[in-house]
Amino acid sequence: MNKNLKKDIFVMGFALFAMFFGAGNLIFPPFLGWFSGKSWVLGFLCFILVDVGLSLITLIVVAMIGKGAIGISEKLGKKVSMLIMILNVICIGPLIAIPRTSATTYEFMIRPIIPSVSLWEFSAIYFLIVIFLCIKQSKVIDIVGAILAPVMFIALMYLILKGVTSPLGEITLQAYNSSVVKEGILAGYQTMDMMAAIVFSSGVIIAIKSKGYTDKKHQFKIISLSGIVAAVALFIVYGGLTYIGATASSIYPEVAQSELLIKITDQLIGRNGVIVLGIIVGIACMTTSIGLVSSSSSFFVEISNEKFKYTHLVILFSFISYLISTMGIDTIIQVAAPILDLIYPVLLILVFLGLFEKKITNKNVYVFSSLAAFVVCVIALVEKNFGSIVVNKLPFYKYGFAWVVPAIIFGILGNFVNKKNKKNI
Repeated sequence: MNKNLKKDIFVMGFALFAMFFGAGNLIFPPFLGWFSGKSWVLGFLCFILVDVGLSLITLIVVAMIGKGAIGISEKLGKKVSMLIMILNVICIGPLIAIPRTSATTYEFMIRPIIPSVSLWEFSAIYFLIVIFLCIKQSKVIDIVGAILAPVMFIALMYLILKGVTSPLGEITLQAYNSSVVKEGILAGYQTMDMMAAIVFSSGVIIAIKSKGYTDKKHQFKIISLSGIVAAVALFIVYGGLTYIGATASSIYPEVAQSELLIKITDQLIGRNGVIVLGIIVGIACMTTSIGLVSSSSSFFVEISNEKFKYTHLVILFSFISYLISTMGIDTIIQVAAPILDLIYPVLLILVFLGLFEKKITNKNVYVFSSLAAFVVCVIALVEKNFGSIVVNKLPFYKYGFAWVVPAIIFGILGNFVNKKNKKNI
């Protein structure tokens, strides 16, 4: 491995770490540790396996298939595949995640220090910075991985080391292991980082190609190894934050999820805690926003055969995100959340089946299993509003995986349908 390749892998790995580590992911682990108490290691492992594990698998599958993000869903047919991917990119990008990064940065970093600045004023500056940092497509990974990510990682390690060397309190709470497992899995599942990994893959592949790695074997190697670098960094940070949350379990008998990290930081660092937390949240949100704006734009450039211009899309998505961030994100989330709930399981299935793409020769395996999961999710969505009578009786319902068994059964059935044409996929 040559020197430049090593550097590129580490820069890309830290870029992925920063892109995945949004403000929401900053809040989940401490609260999980607080809830788990003495069983914090179990909760952390469940969280890391579902969140980071699924994200890493997704990046590897995209690299294995070698057709970009769209390669994951192409077995469902061109129109359905395109619809799923477009919905994923829009919802996880300019409709929810990107505008939420601005609003979150304002709440944690700006309002506590400069309350006279309004959200719409701050968001305007925020998205102008995003546009400036995204405008050169080939430089996005370098900006995030070589500059912003290391600063955030150092700030996080400072907070974690303070929490490890000077624990807030004794870990006394003993939660039921079954509850800890459930909370860990649900927290990892609800981050939806796997969906973000699909979006990020477009920008990562562009960055790899811009550095001269055009061979698919090299691309697979770089994506896989940089994914591992990101996973290790996330493992360290999430583990530290979960432990700190566990040490706070005896100090705060009751606390809101969004308030816990603020209280912990203030207790560990004092007045400067607001500044440290502001830096962490600000960079976490900015790197996620940059990654999503750039990758979403790259995706639409790719599927339009470059009819859309990357620069124009960066400006458009940033402007849309700005408008939504000032209009009240809660309403947008209420509209978009059901769409995410419907396509998330389908994408999970396609990612896992993608691991065995060379062995699965009948596309009906993909179609039947995805359709089964989609139907279960539709029923779950209806029953959520009118009372559950069917879905809650399915295995793994309490973990949010009621769709798994139906998907497996129908996927097996799909293998025996239309076998005569199984080579023509």
